[in-house]
Amino acid sequence: MKKFLILIFTLFFIGPLNASDFKTTQETVFKAMRDEMARTMKNLKTKGMPRPYYATYKVKIQDFFAVNSFMGEEFFDALSKGDVSVSVTMRVGNEKTDSSFFENTVITTAGSQLPSLSYGSLRQALWLKSDQAYKQALDQYTKKLAYLKKKEVKEENPDFSKAEISSDKPQLEFKPFDKDYIISLAEEMSAQGNVKELKRFYTRIFVSHEPTFYLSSEGAEYIKDESNITIYLSAQADTPEGFPLNASRVMVYKDMSELPSKEELIKTAKDLSLEMQKAVNSPKGEAYIGPVLLEEEAAATLFDRVFAKNAQKTKKVLSLNRDTDYDMGDFARKKGLRIMPSDFNVTDDPQIESFNGRKLMGAYKVDDEGVAPKKLQIVKNGKLTDLPATRSSGETNGHARLGFFEEKLFAQASVSNLFFLPQRTFSKKELKEELMKTCRKENLDYCYIIRRFDGSNIMAYKVDAKTGEETLTYGLEMPSLSTRTLRDIIAAGDDLNVFNFASNTEPYYSIISPSVILSEMELKESQVENKKPPKLKKPPLN
Repeated sequence: MKKFLILIFTLFFIGPLNASDFKTTQETVFKAMRDEMARTMKNLKTKGMPRPYYATYKVKIQDFFAVNSFMGEEFFDALSKGDVSVSVTMRVGNEKTDSSFFENTVITTAGSQLPSLSYGSLRQALWLKSDQAYKQALDQYTKKLAYLKKKEVKEENPDFSKAEISSDKPQLEFKPFDKDYIISLAEEMSAQGNVKELKRFYTRIFVSHEPTFYLSSEGAEYIKDESNITIYLSAQADTPEGFPLNASRVMVYKDMSELPSKEELIKTAKDLSLEMQKAVNSPKGEAYIGPVLLEEEAAATLFDRVFAKNAQKTKKVLSLNRDTDYDMGDFARKKGLRIMPSDFNVTDDPQIESFNGRKLMGAYKVDDEGVAPKKLQIVKNGKLTDLPATRSSGETNGHARLGFFEEKLFAQASVSNLFFLPQRTFSKKELKEELMKTCRKENLDYCYIIRRFDGSNIMAYKVDAKTGEETLTYGLEMPSLSTRTLRDIIAAGDDLNVFNFASNTEPYYSIISPSVILSEMELKESQVENKKPPKLKKPPLN
């Protein structure tokens, strides 16, 4: 789940905008965007080359506070107010064939920081970015035409289709938060790892207010609140034999109103610390092939890696350097095929703003091509029935999205709020009993429960197939996951949980999913070599 950490190393912060400030800001931003867009679409031209026929502008205000704490002590915090960035996308050519979906050298057209939020500063930044985007689009367009002629390639759909455009401009108001509270929270959470068994326990918290303004050359406009709060926990330790142990937790919330209580968050940190302390003296896991129960966060990670990544980017990006698009989702050519058990349904609905008291990061009213989104039935009774689509897919369903700092001149099909909905479910107790029963049927003495995994390394709980006794193990690795894994789901829990995903390189999205049992998973013994233990013992904590 390390994708959450992209923003962490760019530390700025803000003070909240009040209603009157925001109204003034909104008027200034949209006036600057409209005026520069009109000039761009009318006058931007190179002799002998076509004008841009479509463009979009985005302006993002990033105000945030970040604090890092190590084993109970604050060692770094950062504060920034009003960090303003602009980005531009641009299409050259015509709706049948244009500069999009062609890979070429990228000139940075996103993420330009401005000295102020004044009308003049915005106009200048948008002018510079428009010039860069136009030059890159022309370069891509001419090379794409040459590529299509040389390869004798005929594109199946127009590069850009007509669509009804929409706008959404709510009045946003950001409430202030207590900076001292955030620092205290980080310190108290990281203090839970200040024990002799751990050599490192780290907490990082950032609170970000991110109003984003959008304008297309067709007149579509939106204001979107892309604020978020991310809490990151990281723990490290070594076993007596010198085997390195690592564990982490990432929690993303929309705003302070849904942040759990301090007591609950401190308990989360303490639970991670206790798990690591226990792992230090736990037995090393053995190679295993058999049923596995993925609980809550582990199940969401599975769905993120093998479903979400393959349900988006549904149109091939042409390239001079390669014949296949390794970045294209695997589901793009599997419509109508069974990809999950027959009692599973999956929907994608950007219009749902919250679920079970949690605000969803994937909610939006207008996509990045100015189109209102539709609810998608991606999987019905196990079969792939639909996918996110853009105006470059023949017919859009309002799922065109672009990460703010993503260096592309066109939006791609993207997921938003993915709901994994099994038709038959089990309680937490019943799910564990089902796992044990499956193990016994296969004449296995034990099976595994995985609650979290990060990369290929995991700490798995060995479950006695008869008694249900759990033993934490370390030193196991999970092989690469594929979409085939989805067909191995044999049972699901009734515990639908929300997991938000926020990144600067991808559009925000949410996964709402249950715990699941896989009929088979291979766990391998780690090939990581033990480190030599230190010559001296860890010094006293006090």
